[in-house]
Amino acid sequence: MFFHISPATISNIERGVPHVRQDRAIYLLEKLGLSLEELPDMVIGEERELKRVQFQLFMAESLHDINEVEKALKKLDELNVTDSHPLAAYFHYIKGKCFNTLKKWSKTERSLHNAIRLASPDRSKTNLESAAFTELGLNSYYQNNLEQAVRYSDSGIDAFEENGERQHFKYLLRRNKAIYLERLGRLGEAIRLVNEVWDELNGIDQTETVLSFYWLRAELSRRTDMTDDAIRFAEAGLEKARINRHYTLMFDFWTVLGSVYMSKEEWEPAEDCFNMALSLRGKFPDEHKYTVTFARLGLLYLHQDKIDQAMDVIRKAIQIGEKYDDAPRLTYALQAMGDLYFKQDRRQEAIPHYERMLKLARKHHLMNKEHRALLQLARCWEGIDEQEFQKLTRSMYKVQVKLHHEEETILEEVH
Repeated sequence: MFFHISPATISNIERGVPHVRQDRAIYLLEKLGLSLEELPDMVIGEERELKRVQFQLFMAESLHDINEVEKALKKLDELNVTDSHPLAAYFHYIKGKCFNTLKKWSKTERSLHNAIRLASPDRSKTNLESAAFTELGLNSYYQNNLEQAVRYSDSGIDAFEENGERQHFKYLLRRNKAIYLERLGRLGEAIRLVNEVWDELNGIDQTETVLSFYWLRAELSRRTDMTDDAIRFAEAGLEKARINRHYTLMFDFWTVLGSVYMSKEEWEPAEDCFNMALSLRGKFPDEHKYTVTFARLGLLYLHQDKIDQAMDVIRKAIQIGEKYDDAPRLTYALQAMGDLYFKQDRRQEAIPHYERMLKLARKHHLMNKEHRALLQLARCWEGIDEQEFQKLTRSMYKVQVKLHHEEETILEEVH
């Protein structure tokens, strides 16, 4: 018997399309040196091998998550997973996570885009596409590209399938997006996103994600002058973090509380809160978080006329911000140092810090920080150089126009 079997028919046989004639399938098996009787054993063997590889990949991801990144990469390298493998998308996703942790940005992007390309046909089941977009958002965030981080988060949210696996990404993507928006100063959008999720918090399995939404609610309330709400959400979140021994979020909540009391000019409880936050140093790895806490403690010392102590902690804040190349936090620390000099009428010493803050804010599209830097520079040059003062005032006006729509959005959300 001889058949001419087209590539399309072979593809249909491979995919198990039911309308293919049985005699053609048997003919193809014979050409491959196989018999129909061998197929069940082959299928069982393939399934067993697939489960073995899946478990090895799960082990690799687990190694990454306990910070054994090199071991995770070694395990991945030992697996023979090509792009035609059913688990290729998962393989590239884990590899992308590892490279992201190692700050190998180009390799991260390449691996994650491969994961997205290979996951797309089957995204409804695995949600690996959403997972990869989550990691790409973090990749952009780590490089201070917050606008791109927001776009990747939106792509991940759009790709998410409600009935698929990895359900935690539904809220993780929204949590991350809200943080990126908060860092960008797009408070109205961040508030709206947090409000959309708030009633669903009880259904979220990840404690860290729930606590992060409490932190966002507290921080956004603080930044929109809703101090009572800020205290309420910070204290509620702090209690949850304390019970769960989540030191990173405990640090964040103490910092928010200190900042709220500082805005109320209640210096003693503010200092107590900042010191409680700093007592958690060494209990979690995210050292970059200390930048803002040290800077705010420095401004508190300034209000108490403890100039030397203020200078010391703000220097620490700048050093940490520089070490981790954390633009949003570093701009705040530079502002704090500029304010320290300005309030002592040492304008010429304040100017370089405000200028550096302005450069960073413009580079990373931090418009609120840009506006603040221009304002402080204008105050420094007022009465000294009228031409420079006018130039800065015009620039400040242009930024204010851009911010106007966002401010209207905030008012709509809050009132």
